[in-house]
Amino acid sequence: MIKAFPPGAPARLLVVLMVLIWAVPALAAGTPEADELALDPNWKAPDQEDARERAKEVVPFIEAVVDECQLCRQQRLRDVGLGIKDITHSYFLLESPIIKQRENHYGPVRFMHTKHAAAIQDCAVCHHARPADKAAKETVRCSACHQESFRSDHPERIGLKAAYHQQCIDCHRTEAKGPVDCVGCHPKNVPDHKELVKLPANPAPWDVTAECLRCHASAGEDMLATSHWLWRGHSAYTLDRQKHVMHGKGTTAINNF
Repeated sequence: MIKAFPPGAPARLLVVLMVLIWAVPALAAGTPEADELALDPNWKAPDQEDARERAKEVVPFIEAVVDECQLCRQQRLRDVGLGIKDITHSYFLLESPIIKQRENHYGPVRFMHTKHAAAIQDCAVCHHARPADKAAKETVRCSACHQESFRSDHPERIGLKAAYHQQCIDCHRTEAKGPVDCVGCHPKNVPDHKELVKLPANPAPWDVTAECLRCHASAGEDMLATSHWLWRGHSAYTLDRQKHVMHGKGTTAINNF
């Protein structure tokens, strides 16, 4: 893509164009703020922020649900005419304080609700039960019925994390579509190293390395076996220096901390 620009075109132009393309929905709206919005570094996607706020909510636990077969559940939803048109939120972040109480190794799954509903065409597959309260909605959040693991008052209910994994991974495997591993659905949660790293005011390079190795000792051992660390030999891609042995971490380099 960069080669398509005329010679000498500034790289900044490419960045601006990418930002403008990213903000197409706002520009298409024709609002007076469109230009400022496209270049505003503090702009946040409304749907994303709304999903973040919903993910923080802990809804009341549903004590009793209707015990009915899968076919009965499907027929009930067909009878009330419930479908994609009734979806309130098309996008969710599958993150909950309920899960994060125990562990927080991965970021939330970005779940495209409407896309899944359109592909499956059967709300009962996921919304497999309804509250026993006749005044309640037909479809409720997963976290309304599944919350903490091993609840003594409802031992038959699996926890929210298990419910997510069982429902999503089993379906992905059955349909041979979608990821089935952790990082296929989740981004990894990297801890804030500002709170973890302890260094003197003006650390030397070897101080930084030692502090990294305090937690990542195995990564340090792996590094010692890499070509980056052991490199030495001919500089095959340097004109007129093909037979010259260059300095490297495996020979005479002094910055091998």
